[in-house]
Amino acid sequence: MWLKLGESEVINLDFIASIKKNSGQPTIEIIYQDLNNVKSLPFPGTEERDRAFKAILENLSRMKLFFE
Repeated sequence: MWLKLGESEVINLDFIASIKKNSGQPTIEIIYQDLNNVKSLPFPGTEERDRAFKAILENLSRMKLFFE
């Protein structure tokens, strides 16, 4: 299953181990299942990062409800 992040980022959820906010920087880290591949999505500030993270969680929740 694919998840679109913004206008240009698309990730395949089948290979994702976790998605988390980086507490030290305004970024969201996407960690792949092999644990060696990490994608970091930068944001101008923590407020923008938090809004994007909340949107990701809401989309994942909607997808889960849809498939149940």
